[in-house]
Amino acid sequence: MNLLQEDYNTQRNSLVNSELGRHVQEYLEHIQGMTEKAERSRWTAQLVQVIAHLNPELKKQNNYEEKIWGHLFQIADYSLDVDCPYPLPTREQHSAKPQHLGYNTQGIRFRFYGRNLQLMIDRVCEMEDGDLKQDTVNMIASFMFNSCKMWNNENLSNEVIAEHLKILSNNKLVLAGDEIVVSQDKTIKPMRTPIQSMDPRKNFNKNKKKKFGPKRRF
Repeated sequence: MNLLQEDYNTQRNSLVNSELGRHVQEYLEHIQGMTEKAERSRWTAQLVQVIAHLNPELKKQNNYEEKIWGHLFQIADYSLDVDCPYPLPTREQHSAKPQHLGYNTQGIRFRFYGRNLQLMIDRVCEMEDGDLKQDTVNMIASFMFNSCKMWNNENLSNEVIAEHLKILSNNKLVLAGDEIVVSQDKTIKPMRTPIQSMDPRKNFNKNKKKKFGPKRRF
């Protein structure tokens, strides 16, 4: 009982990497206690192979051995003095914050079209006039028609689509309705679902009829 109390988890060193487990951490602490650097390097390389063998999913990653070496240096608090076959990781690299992705904060003029439509229109405005540009405009117009039908359950006319193209392109795409050819996707179904009554008594009576069936008169 005394041995268990002396080796209880709350009295051990904090676990740095829970995925690799405490056995790897204790094994690494044993390696750090070796006096010869060549011996420490050899044992650490063997530990990397053991980790890769016990965690075969790591081998699916690119440069998995380099990542394992990095995990070991992190567990050793970057004080592991061995010959590493890869550039030694540093504490600063591990604690460095990733660069900001720069999210697009610009509002969407027509939400049911989505943001990618604006990118498509910006790209087609840069194209030279010709059949390719007109075919691309027709493809975009077909996307607008089908998106509005899906999300708004509304069939846009060619004139309305032409007006939306004019607005989204900042007057760079000025077309008449008869200049646009729209391909309708007949497999699209509206995304709207009927809203249940806000009166809970009506919903209760409706569910009661489904469960017990209509009342019978004898």
